[in-house]
Amino acid sequence: MRFLFLLLFVFFSCSNSVKKNDAVYARVGEKTLTKKDISMMKNGDLVETGSIKNIVDSWIEKTLLYNEAVKINLDKDHILLEQKRLFYKNLLINSLIDIKTKKEIKILKKEISNYYKNNKNSFIRNHDEILLKHFVLPTKKEARKLKNYLKSNKKGDILESYIMKYKPETKTIKDGSINENQLGFIFNSSVGDILGPKKIQSSYHVFEILRKYNKESIRGLEIVYDEIYQRLFKIKKMQFLNNFLDSLYTNADIYLSPEVGE
Repeated sequence: MRFLFLLLFVFFSCSNSVKKNDAVYARVGEKTLTKKDISMMKNGDLVETGSIKNIVDSWIEKTLLYNEAVKINLDKDHILLEQKRLFYKNLLINSLIDIKTKKEIKILKKEISNYYKNNKNSFIRNHDEILLKHFVLPTKKEARKLKNYLKSNKKGDILESYIMKYKPETKTIKDGSINENQLGFIFNSSVGDILGPKKIQSSYHVFEILRKYNKESIRGLEIVYDEIYQRLFKIKKMQFLNNFLDSLYTNADIYLSPEVGE
């Protein structure tokens, strides 16, 4: 949502005037998109260098379509103007809520720990699970090399280079939630096993089994920490909004017609 808003902001804020030091990435008629415009979206690592072309292409397409919309006077359409007003109004409201809740709501580690102790039954596993490291490689030869390095259990520069290059994903797989024909075999493995290479479509996959969890076991606090944080945040957010709205009602001049009813 934030990325989309920034993209739209840059689209509508691009002007006809360009400073001398601004590198122009694209131009449609008198409208220009500069390096400075793009950098606005790069704050907080929202945009990677490799995706700049996608942003530029999207901006060009939107500019062309926007120009056509203006030609047929859609920018003066009363219904669209009202939708624009409502969108901006809701954007302000949501921004206010985000700012207020992030400032006022604090979740302590002790609260998370206590919630976990008092609600352990809600973290019982419904399926067998496996925590694994998943590598995706382009060729069978590369996959076999990686598998040999992993099986040797040696931590060296070569293995590190594979990790840096292919960026494996560490994730939990639930039994019954996967395609048995493709990945079902991993549940017959043991902790420490290196599985693969397994060809799936045009890629080769290697799996390192890190941990196995049985059905009906309880997920550890370190696994559900973020989930508990979000649960508590939602609870406190509702409480905060109720109190915040009560204070606004108290201090505001509000009239409610009797015809509205109770």
